[in-house]
Amino acid sequence: MNAIPLAITLLAAFPACADFTPEEADLLATNTVVAVYEKTIDHPCRHLTSLCPDRCNHADKLAVFRVVANEHYDRPGQYGDAKAEPGSELYISVLKDQEGQDPAIRQLVSQLQPGDAVRFTVDHYYRNNAGSRYPVRPVSKMERVEVQAQPGS
Repeated sequence: MNAIPLAITLLAAFPACADFTPEEADLLATNTVVAVYEKTIDHPCRHLTSLCPDRCNHADKLAVFRVVANEHYDRPGQYGDAKAEPGSELYISVLKDQEGQDPAIRQLVSQLQPGDAVRFTVDHYYRNNAGSRYPVRPVSKMERVEVQAQPGS
């Protein structure tokens, strides 16, 4: 199984801000996938900063999606995320809005039932914010879709 490092909210140590402009971020990669929602898991605080665990905001609940198909992949940046291959997992926060992501995305994710299929686009940016540079992986589009059963599944 291809472990894609798209744990979208695991890098949410920075406060969520409004949408950013292209001058404030470099697009490194974009993945548009069809995936099936499997479950929601707890992601505990790992106690890595002096603010942990009481004031760090690291703990989260993540929706786990299994990729069925990758419909579009582009990697204009040298260090962009790899292509999300069928069978790999992607994660989206159920509790936190990601920087540059419409809050309606998180609301839709919280309404999904196991087995529901969606098409979504994850953009991998390297954000420039007041002298700080860090990765941001917002989901830019999401819609429910029908997926036909795969042979042998």
